[in-house]
Amino acid sequence: MINYFRKNRTCLPAVALIAVLFVSLICLFGIRTPGYAVYINGSNEFALKHKGDLQKALNKIEAREEKRCRQDLELASKVECKRGLVSRNQLVSSKEVENKLAPVLEYKAPAAAIMVDGKTIAYVESKATANNLLGKLKKEYSQPDKGEKLVAVSFAEKVKIKEEKVAVKKLVTVKEAYDLICTGTSNPEKYIVQEGDNLWLIARRNDMYVDDIVKANRLTTENLQLEQELILVKSKPYINVITKVEGEKTEVIPYETKVIVDKNSPASIRIKQEGQNGERQIAYTASKRNGVIEKTNVIEEKILKAAVDKVIIKGNRVTQIASRGGSGSGSLDWPTYGRITQYCRSGHVAIDIGGSTGQAIRAADSGYVSFTGYQGSYGRLVIVDHNNGIVTKYAHCSSINVSTGQRVSKGETIAALGSTGRSTGPHLHFEVLVHGSPTNPLNYLR
Repeated sequence: MINYFRKNRTCLPAVALIAVLFVSLICLFGIRTPGYAVYINGSNEFALKHKGDLQKALNKIEAREEKRCRQDLELASKVECKRGLVSRNQLVSSKEVENKLAPVLEYKAPAAAIMVDGKTIAYVESKATANNLLGKLKKEYSQPDKGEKLVAVSFAEKVKIKEEKVAVKKLVTVKEAYDLICTGTSNPEKYIVQEGDNLWLIARRNDMYVDDIVKANRLTTENLQLEQELILVKSKPYINVITKVEGEKTEVIPYETKVIVDKNSPASIRIKQEGQNGERQIAYTASKRNGVIEKTNVIEEKILKAAVDKVIIKGNRVTQIASRGGSGSGSLDWPTYGRITQYCRSGHVAIDIGGSTGQAIRAADSGYVSFTGYQGSYGRLVIVDHNNGIVTKYAHCSSINVSTGQRVSKGETIAALGSTGRSTGPHLHFEVLVHGSPTNPLNYLR
């Protein structure tokens, strides 16, 4: 044999090449085998021995998805099956095909897009579902208060429903869509009301404002029920409901306080005449956003009972009205320390400052105490007239340290913080009136 190769040395390269090819073919057929490569959207996912296994699995998956979605679906993924040599490692059995396909397939379903100002907010299963959802939203804010009549209801934004086919995974439930539209998130944090809870405590524990909880949950009362579910997220609704109402109601006309100085009695303070609130009946129109009044227009007024001024006799100065003069500086100090739990807004012409019961409340500026006592939803209330057109009110006090007609200095303790009246927890409700009109206290505090 050796002598043969020595005599035929020119044949050696060809023989070597044939040997290499032979070994390569053996190796190739050892790791690859005839079959079908399955591609999903251009990506080779796995391989099959029998092409029919692919269609069977596709049919099963589609039937299962249609049953779950309760409607006909359309396969959105591009599925290809190519015959050739496939890697033995990629081969899957007939039983495994379905499990391999399900995670990578995408189906489209008929859906209704809820669009706000041209932007799609959510996809729901049908146009009827979308209309019902929007109708529910309008109905929730279309319940007029006592003595009111609903005139009109609309959305502040341009809302449109568009039918189209979308990926099944983009569809959301009615509850998810409703939460998303009302709060800005489809999965808001929830809280279950426990015994002893109130809005103020819940807000404080979760570093929120009471106003945010009221808006997010569309609350019409601050009274909570045990096991009531609350959404704990600052509400940024995609859709706002605007309602217009007409109504009639009777309002209280608060009495004014006059201080008359008797120079013959410099050290005396006495009440010459008690004040009495009056009443008026008004006809009005109002515009509301998500149930909260934004603007009220009084179209007719009838005085039922005139208010009677409270008259205080005090010595040492000429006759004056408490809202005139110049004893106050016009710059207000903070009446107590704590975090602002509610800011001044439409329907809440004050700031609320959270604190502990008994915490000192101090006069924001120098002036005369024009009222002390219990007054309805304010609870225990102190009113200080600063004799420069500015009046400050301190409500929900647990106790009062001053008396009507008393002169107070800026920073002097006038009351203790509490939760009397219509209050959800210990805090100071602080109002500032300038020439009789409520204004944002933050414009004057320093």
